[in-house]
Amino acid sequence: MKYIIAATILLIFITGCTTRSFTNTQRTAIEQLLLSGAVDNAVAKFRIPQVAGKKTYLDFTNLKSYDIEYVKTAVRARFAQIGAVLVQNADQADYIAEISSGTLGTEYKSTLLGIPSLPIPGSPTPLPELALARGVEQTGIVKLFVFIHSNGKLVTADHYYGKAERSEGFILWFRFQPTDDIRKAWEQADNKLKAEPK
Repeated sequence: MKYIIAATILLIFITGCTTRSFTNTQRTAIEQLLLSGAVDNAVAKFRIPQVAGKKTYLDFTNLKSYDIEYVKTAVRARFAQIGAVLVQNADQADYIAEISSGTLGTEYKSTLLGIPSLPIPGSPTPLPELALARGVEQTGIVKLFVFIHSNGKLVTADHYYGKAERSEGFILWFRFQPTDDIRKAWEQADNKLKAEPK
């Protein structure tokens, strides 16, 4: 009996646990990376030779979208890359470029081959799904409108679309990922930094 008591006391002293708090941001990193990736792909399509060497004022008054500061910075950087001389005031500019967004959002699609999760009458816990195969697709899509004018006259007006995709599938316990623009983008960014002289 005394061995049982001793063992019980020993277990009380050696038993312990560790807990860790987990939090989640309001928007997932995947969603934000898909949206910013779509913006990157859209602005990379800007072909506006008229602004090369010209003083250009970027007007974002009508730009209403998610991640608006990222969109503004990406547009500014692209205009600078294609040769525009960016100015802070409209009265200093040769050209006014108005930027607006037709859309910036994500789409989600899920497919299942098997038996979906089913509710059990009178129970708060449903039956788990039995999936032979399952697929998930997430896509970030953006449409930007660039309207450039000078002294009230049209210079150019164009729509630019971009998207970034991520998909993954499961067959029984095997996972595969046919599309991942997020991973591709960060690998390209890392490789570019590694290739630059230090």
